[in-house]
Amino acid sequence: MCKISIITPVYNVEKYLEKNIESILGQTFRDYEFIIVNDGSTDSSGEIAEKYAKKDNRIKVINKENGGAPSARNEGIKIAKGDYLYFPDSDDWLEKDYLENLYDAAVRTNVDLVITGFKMEYYEGNKEVTYPVSINSEIEIYNNKYDLRNNAHKYFDNMMWAVPWNKLYRASYIKTYNLFFPNVKWDDLHFNMECLKNINSFAVINNTGYRFFRSRPGSESTIVFDEVLYKKRKAQFTHILDVYDSWGIKDDNILAVLYGYYAGRIIQCMQEVSISNNTTKKKRELLLEIMNDNLTKVAFKKGKINSKLLLLVSKIMRLNRVNLNLLVGMSIGIVKEKNARLFNYLKATSVNKSKRS
Repeated sequence: MCKISIITPVYNVEKYLEKNIESILGQTFRDYEFIIVNDGSTDSSGEIAEKYAKKDNRIKVINKENGGAPSARNEGIKIAKGDYLYFPDSDDWLEKDYLENLYDAAVRTNVDLVITGFKMEYYEGNKEVTYPVSINSEIEIYNNKYDLRNNAHKYFDNMMWAVPWNKLYRASYIKTYNLFFPNVKWDDLHFNMECLKNINSFAVINNTGYRFFRSRPGSESTIVFDEVLYKKRKAQFTHILDVYDSWGIKDDNILAVLYGYYAGRIIQCMQEVSISNNTTKKKRELLLEIMNDNLTKVAFKKGKINSKLLLLVSKIMRLNRVNLNLLVGMSIGIVKEKNARLFNYLKATSVNKSKRS
């Protein structure tokens, strides 16, 4: 037995894996097992993992055929022996006291889930630029279902629910409810919504010790397939609404925050469609599909958007004029391509400074 089981899916990240592993081995917290799941890598990632396993007996390497990050994480869950589960991505890295802060918060609060902030790392013109995402207080604790269900909406806009790598999960809770990552693209939010659905308590701490490498070319966080993105975003939001419906949440203020979150995701979808390689005719068809969807209409009508930039864009897009929306989406795309520093700054600022209601 150990305190934490660290489970990392690995696929073709030979340029980044050593830094990831070194950051974990260098943690001030030492009582963990480190399960590296080599998901059929065709580069030297598997060899790198095996090299470190020979040096440190806390490291266990699982080699499997490629099946995607969800299946890799699930293989780790099956053999995990820790009191808590932690899921870092293999191309990111941790500041040295990150795990210690996570574990101390879990023990101190006795919650089922601890959530932290993080730092988003971009490389703009070969220069590293970092934007922190955090909460305003030292710690926010929700230790009963009423409180957590009426406050969970505060953590959607800042990405804190969207990912698994900023969370420490109580293993007994995950295993009691037989929770596994679903075998779908962008599985993280679906897993977290199922985790949130029956959870008894969670805490959010003001820590940004996780370094999220956001701009690596070829990573899932930067490659977007425009025709898939919208359908996946809609499926994610439908899952969110299903969980809130199961809780019986009808509060208009809470629902407004959730719809505002979805409106932001829709703006992203429309921007990606507008700058895609599709013909203008196909772009118009895709935009019309998004614009005419009932969830889109409700999101733009009822959603509370705190980012001034996103609010301005949403007011234009809710006019439901396809050519205007195409122009706006293309304009955003031009800024993204020609001035990455400005685009990333505006995006990070909108995430970090979204006022929680």
